[in-house]
Amino acid sequence: MRPLALLAVMLALPPALHADDAGPASSQADWRRDGVDDRVKAALTGQGWRLEDDGRALDPKTKAPAAKAALDKAVLDLRLGAQRAALETVNLMLATGKPLSPADKDKVSVLSADLPPALTAAILDPKADLKAVKAMADASLSGVSAYFDGGRTLADREAAAQPVAAGQPGPRVDLPYYTAAEKAVGQKLQAAAKATIGKDPFGKTILARLNGKDGKPDLPPIVIEDQNGPVVAQYDIRRRAIVLDREGVLSSVVGAQAPGQRATLRQALSTRAALLAYLDAHPDAIAAVMQDNDVVLAHELTHAWQDRRDPIFREIARGNLPDTQPLEYEEEAYKTKNLYLQSKLANDPASVKADRELTDYTEMLLRRRAWQETIAKDLSDTSPSRALTIDSTAEIQRRRIAAAKLRAVATADEQRAKALDLKAMTRGQRELAALKAAHDARMADLDARIDKSAAGGNKTLGAYYLVQSRFAERSTDRAAFLELAERYAAASGNAALIEEVRKAKESKP
Repeated sequence: MRPLALLAVMLALPPALHADDAGPASSQADWRRDGVDDRVKAALTGQGWRLEDDGRALDPKTKAPAAKAALDKAVLDLRLGAQRAALETVNLMLATGKPLSPADKDKVSVLSADLPPALTAAILDPKADLKAVKAMADASLSGVSAYFDGGRTLADREAAAQPVAAGQPGPRVDLPYYTAAEKAVGQKLQAAAKATIGKDPFGKTILARLNGKDGKPDLPPIVIEDQNGPVVAQYDIRRRAIVLDREGVLSSVVGAQAPGQRATLRQALSTRAALLAYLDAHPDAIAAVMQDNDVVLAHELTHAWQDRRDPIFREIARGNLPDTQPLEYEEEAYKTKNLYLQSKLANDPASVKADRELTDYTEMLLRRRAWQETIAKDLSDTSPSRALTIDSTAEIQRRRIAAAKLRAVATADEQRAKALDLKAMTRGQRELAALKAAHDARMADLDARIDKSAAGGNKTLGAYYLVQSRFAERSTDRAAFLELAERYAAASGNAALIEEVRKAKESKP
């Protein structure tokens, strides 16, 4: 899942130009020297760049040290990509012609880091002329859009105008591994994911959605990278890979050891190379990572399925649709993840951890409408220019098409480029409409599954916490689990479970 605070920078951004080689040492990129702050570092890492401790920036395409010019171009692209997204969001808010609400102004404040300062000041000025503000926003958007339009060759446009083949993952820029060790560990994580998730009945359904031509699950590559924040995992739509946070992986490996050994092991695995070598040599460490992250991976594998099932992510990657993360896709991924957790509770409760994923499942079960609204609001609040509904994305797309139609041309090549852009964007617009209709049908099916599981949800949770109480190491934990077991047992009305919990509370540990 994409943690809320970093969604804006972790979503894939416009592609950078790549240099074939780094050239002389004086022209080689040094990310520590070349203006890469924490936010830019997170975004570059999310695109597949490898930022080494010595300052080298390894190109995700060539896997070699990049030239300074290539890194500068990548940074410029992502900064202007963020600005374009922010301006498009602001233009949607200004389109009504009405004064902005306090909530809208709060959103502008969040977006201000990516907006021209003069525009931010004008929007937040209560005495500003709204028509003048809108004209300023339109002009700013036209300027940044022209940068991306001008950076595409005719060959780029011809490639982007070709339809996406349904059901195919599409070619990757390159497999995301930088070394043989990363690839070996990635393959072991894939195998562990298949084994762990595949033990569960609903997990089998999640895996089967990704079956390849041989009829077996063809999971995306899994890589371990520094996510520079509270990111547990994310599906990268451009590399078509699942990224696990290195600190999260390390915590799983260390946490599986006896308490007295954890500090020493953490220190020994402080480098990327040491962690990979340990994972490669210790199957139990791979298993520990998967046991901690299988529920999260169910979420990310749903995004991988969306990518193969629908053309939306691939059209975004080719520049044919706005660079957003549809909130409807997140709704589907969260609900699917929680149905997987529900299945684990029913079939193997001992495998379920009492963590934030269980809390999220419980919130969905007990207060689904409020739960769903909270997820959407949190995503929108922290990433107002990226986390958008299909309807909002479609409106931005409509405006892009209208602007393209008005674009002046002077040569045959410019006319050809304009025609190709309109062809690609119009197809993207139709695909968004198709997604909207299909999503509503899919959610009806998922909601029916959730309703069915909710009927026995209190009993399942009561039984789960009763099991947890039996394995609790501390008496305080045991008491807390039994209190939860008693609460859910009472809500379920199941006499047998209520009696079982009563006896457990009366017995001494």
